[in-house]
Amino acid sequence: MGLFESAAGGTVLLDEIGEMPMSMQVKLLHVLQERQILRVGGTRSIDLDIRIIAATNVDLKKAIDEGRFREDLFYRLNVVGIHLPKLREKREDISLLCAYFIDKFNLAFNKKVKKLSPQTLELLNRYHYPGNVRELENIIQRAVALAEGTTIHLRDLPARLTQDKPWHFADEKLLSMDDMEKGHILKVLNSTGFNKTETCSILKLSRTTLWRRMKKLNIPFPDN
Repeated sequence: MGLFESAAGGTVLLDEIGEMPMSMQVKLLHVLQERQILRVGGTRSIDLDIRIIAATNVDLKKAIDEGRFREDLFYRLNVVGIHLPKLREKREDISLLCAYFIDKFNLAFNKKVKKLSPQTLELLNRYHYPGNVRELENIIQRAVALAEGTTIHLRDLPARLTQDKPWHFADEKLLSMDDMEKGHILKVLNSTGFNKTETCSILKLSRTTLWRRMKKLNIPFPDN
């Protein structure tokens, strides 16, 4: 039994679909069209009941123009498209991801790292992350492994981050004041688990003022 057949009634994730060879694209297209597979060496078609999720960081429309990806397969896969922004476009997530990766690698390396120094967090918030979340994970993995105490410092980061080069900020998006305020409020909300009392305390705002700012900036606020 192969992967598609064993996933009956469930989901198959095809990661990096843009790297699939053309010969495999033809076979996948047949599976999607017929909703059937034929085992290697088999003589009987087997019906499939699966959901396909495909992911890629490749511009598939460009790949189609260059003859590297089948147009018919693209439209078979692109029924519901979900665009995931690059990490540098979602900077309010960086501190949360850092905390998650610190916990993960504390367990892996039997370390007791608790936080990033303010300078380290500032640098990570400004870095442009060509490798997106995977690059951030790699950075934190290295930092936790090298950290000598409970805090990650600049010396624990790769040299490419700490060298003062203009490309660190080349792709930084210029934001309006409202966007900057929204990003900061979301960052605090995420860090407090959307707790109203803690959020107001950190931001030095009354509940009424916070509610008005969130309403103006279209930030949802669950009841708690």
